[in-house]
Amino acid sequence: MFSSSVLAKGHARTDSAATAESQASSSRRSLISWFGSTKTFSSKTSSLPVVEKQPSDESKFRLPRWSFRLPGHGEEKLEEPKEPAIVRSLSDAPEGYPSVATFLDSDENFMVYRRFGYLQARLLLDKQDDLRRLEAKVDKLDKQVSEGECPFDLSTRDLKPEDARIRRTLMDEIERRFCEYATLIHAAQQLVAANRPANFEYKSVANYMRINHPLQDAEQAWVHCKEDLITLRPGREHAWLDYGVEHVLKALNCRTIEYLFCSPETKLKGDGEGVYYTRSRINLLVIGIITLMILVLLVVPVYILYHLVNSRETRRTDGIYLGILLVFTLAFSAVLSLFTKALRHEILAAAAGYCAVLVVFLGNIGNNVTRSP
Repeated sequence: MFSSSVLAKGHARTDSAATAESQASSSRRSLISWFGSTKTFSSKTSSLPVVEKQPSDESKFRLPRWSFRLPGHGEEKLEEPKEPAIVRSLSDAPEGYPSVATFLDSDENFMVYRRFGYLQARLLLDKQDDLRRLEAKVDKLDKQVSEGECPFDLSTRDLKPEDARIRRTLMDEIERRFCEYATLIHAAQQLVAANRPANFEYKSVANYMRINHPLQDAEQAWVHCKEDLITLRPGREHAWLDYGVEHVLKALNCRTIEYLFCSPETKLKGDGEGVYYTRSRINLLVIGIITLMILVLLVVPVYILYHLVNSRETRRTDGIYLGILLVFTLAFSAVLSLFTKALRHEILAAAAGYCAVLVVFLGNIGNNVTRSP
């Protein structure tokens, strides 16, 4: 049993502790109101308020950080669609324009159309003459104003209502005609810049039209306008190696080749007679062949030059060096020109770099041989 005095003392202590806690909380609130939000780190000896750093203007507009996960790490892999791909097949297309459109859309090599250069010229000449007449009207109006009672009207746009209406009507007509002319000029420029179809592309389209004869004679005669045809395929014409690979695949066509170079979607395009090869798979084969040839063109001259430098020197050695550099540089340029789609300036830069590599190698090997005892 505790005495009443002890209980009284305990109550007094609890009252004093509550008073101290209320004073501490009021001091914290005052610090919060003065400094902003605070955090209190307490220890056995002291309790100090620490002011949090307020976000700056830059951090307010800082973009959030996005985290990406690889498939199989915390995320489910996407399943392949179970439905078959929808592909337009030549065998399902009705005869006539539907079959022609399906054929032209089946491969990028078949996207051959006319550019109508003659009609472009006629339209441009017609619009050009319209602008010439309007230009003459403007000159005539300016001359009338300059010779009239108010020649200063040419130096201001604040004219009389009747004069302003006449000039405004004429300028609106000029603007409309000029916009039409500029649109035609831009379209004609794009068509002229388009690529011409390669010979094998033209033959493929012409043979299809000749064998199947899907249209009337007058309506399919456009395929014979060879000089007026363009292709929608972007970039340079297909290189010789691309055509050679496709020709070899068609000549050696079998189930194995179709399995390797025909995707399931590509197989659906055919009509049973022709075979479509997947462009991406042919490109992989072409890239492999080009890579192998580039390695050969790098290793073979280096090997020959190395053995020539280490062999016994004669008077003809320098001539042999120059001949090797010339032959292999020409071979390298021919490979780039025939087997790739590189442009002229790209071929020139690559050939210069290739020749420089061989010259540097030859110089380093020659210095090492002369320094050796």
